[in-house]
Amino acid sequence: MDDMTDPGREHELSEDSSMGPGDAGEDEAQTEPLGTDVEEEQADHIRLLRQRGLPEYVMAKGVEAGAMGFGSGDAATTMYKTTYIGTQTIDPVDGPVLDEDLDRLHDLYIEPPSHTALVNHLKRHGVAVLRGAPGSGRHTTALLAARKAGRHGVVILDAEAGVRRLVKEDWGLQPSRGHIIVGDGRAWANELAQVLIRLRDATYGRSPLVIVVDDQVPVRDLMDHVVEHTVEDDLRFKVLERHLTVQLDDHPEGCRKLLEHERLRDDLRGRRAMTEVAGLATQLARRVRDGEDTDQIVQSLGAEMRVKAANLLGPPQKQAGEGTRKPEVSLWSRAFLLSCAVLDGTTLSRVSRESHRLAELLHGVRSPSSVPEMPLFEESVQDWLHRSDVEFTDRDGHPVGPRHPECRVRISQPGLGEAIMEVLWHDHSGARGPLLRWLDSLVIGSEEDIRVLASQTVGLLATFDWAYVHEELLVPWASDKSEQAGRRHFAAAWALERAVVDPLLASRVRRLLWRWSQRREFHACAQTAYGTRIGAMFPDEALNNLERIASGTRSVWPAVREIYSAGSRPQVLKRLADWSASSRHWLRDDAVKCLQRLSRFGGERAITNFFKEPEPRDALLQLTRNVLLSSSRLHRERGWNTMRQWVERADDQPELEGLVADFVAELPEPGDHGDGLRERFLFYLRLWRYQRRDDKAAARIGSFVSERWSM
Repeated sequence: MDDMTDPGREHELSEDSSMGPGDAGEDEAQTEPLGTDVEEEQADHIRLLRQRGLPEYVMAKGVEAGAMGFGSGDAATTMYKTTYIGTQTIDPVDGPVLDEDLDRLHDLYIEPPSHTALVNHLKRHGVAVLRGAPGSGRHTTALLAARKAGRHGVVILDAEAGVRRLVKEDWGLQPSRGHIIVGDGRAWANELAQVLIRLRDATYGRSPLVIVVDDQVPVRDLMDHVVEHTVEDDLRFKVLERHLTVQLDDHPEGCRKLLEHERLRDDLRGRRAMTEVAGLATQLARRVRDGEDTDQIVQSLGAEMRVKAANLLGPPQKQAGEGTRKPEVSLWSRAFLLSCAVLDGTTLSRVSRESHRLAELLHGVRSPSSVPEMPLFEESVQDWLHRSDVEFTDRDGHPVGPRHPECRVRISQPGLGEAIMEVLWHDHSGARGPLLRWLDSLVIGSEEDIRVLASQTVGLLATFDWAYVHEELLVPWASDKSEQAGRRHFAAAWALERAVVDPLLASRVRRLLWRWSQRREFHACAQTAYGTRIGAMFPDEALNNLERIASGTRSVWPAVREIYSAGSRPQVLKRLADWSASSRHWLRDDAVKCLQRLSRFGGERAITNFFKEPEPRDALLQLTRNVLLSSSRLHRERGWNTMRQWVERADDQPELEGLVADFVAELPEPGDHGDGLRERFLFYLRLWRYQRRDDKAAARIGSFVSERWSM
């Protein structure tokens, strides 16, 4: 997997700019084997490992109804792009928010003090900068304030295009509508003072605009425009109460019991973002409808998990009526518990092995057995198991005993492992350094599942203390130049993938990757990070920065492949079409590599699925045409190998035959280049038919396109 960073770029096999489009040789399209190679199988394997360790809501395609729009850092943008624009690829992308969605938000909304201040500011000045912490509900406040000030609906503006375009007459704001633009993670958020002077007159009284920024953006020179978004201490409970009341209107008694439970308030103290509160309400409402007991529901929440984790990590408690304390829990036992929390789902032998190494680091000695108070045979693995809350399963999840040859250790309750890490980090600060050194040793090991788990644990720790983890691990990993640099780059990327789902960290991660994309020593890690869920969450931003990272010595196609695989396929095809026509040879190289590599995907990821969708199909036509007509021999070889894959797939999937034929028929344009492309394609069809004697699809496709081209 280490070679996925692609530190070097393949050199062209040969360049023959004098070769015309019809001068094909029989060996030109046979240089690279077809099919899925080991590297791509490994990429799929790593992707699955990462997905298992990400929170479930990250993997969901949409936002749950109860949580939509409540301060997830990009809730407004996500709501719009997920619900309204589908597969559009035009840039910039602006569009209205549906009135029924705004009505639903209004039903769930609790007005913070900044709401009235924002509405009044918009009515007086027309444009406002709403500044507040990510996850605090800024986007919901901005949406509903803009609706009240705009009178005729709300338009969400494309954040990628920025605010400078708004001062141009051809990209002006829509009269009588409120407008929202999100500056989180955007470079233009630090340049607002220069633009706002020109925006004020254009928007005053007719097209109110709210610019949402996080609380890290400096307010110097912006004071006349800034409205600070503030959150009262009890707002989280009020939001929870409103959501539960709306969602459980048919279960008023269950709603009342939940809201009166004291432990529920305790749990809210650990919820830092409004989107978490809204998601909690949806989860609670579902469990009430399923008939679960209120006490049982509350006991599985984060507050209860933290109490349980504190008991597991803390000293033994005396039982009622006992005069003496129970024996001390040893350092080995605690190390085993921590190893279970990090390596959840791995084999018992791995967990116990790594717990020894962690105990050494925690104690600060080479071997615990060399310390008198930690004799080697005083405790056994069974003793550690009795002091840990774990269960055992086989590879398929079926319960087994601890002596089963493939026994896997799993934390008994969902969320307990994260609670153990949280309690350790905040309550046992002396363990932080040894824990990070242990995690660093895990991410350079050979077992891929352990590397992923350790990296994602670092991402979790970053949500507890971003500055500390960023300084101690993320930056050293991302800039590492040792022989383990490749694995540490991946570790930093996977950690950021876990951290970016935290509403308070999303903008920080995005700014960090933007800075890394400007600095050569961080390019490898930034590229890898954009090839994770981060790139899928922010595809335009990722592709822009990957274009910046790409150079004559670094290829970014592995990251682009991952963004495509995660679901941002139309955006990727549009960008690759642009790259294929670029004057920069390295962008053309990556466009060609991506076309061939993406064509290997099957199922819902198959690039041939876009033969039926107009806009992605146009981008794919442009990309394919540019590759096949390239002046580079290697580019053309890759292009014809791709065409061969499509034809062979049509032989296995008859429903593709007509689509491939139609696509091929539209490839040639009028002129000599088009005539040469027709001749070359018919030549290759004959060659492929000869090589695959049963290839009836190639014959039928050839007959169809010949008929079309003769008309």
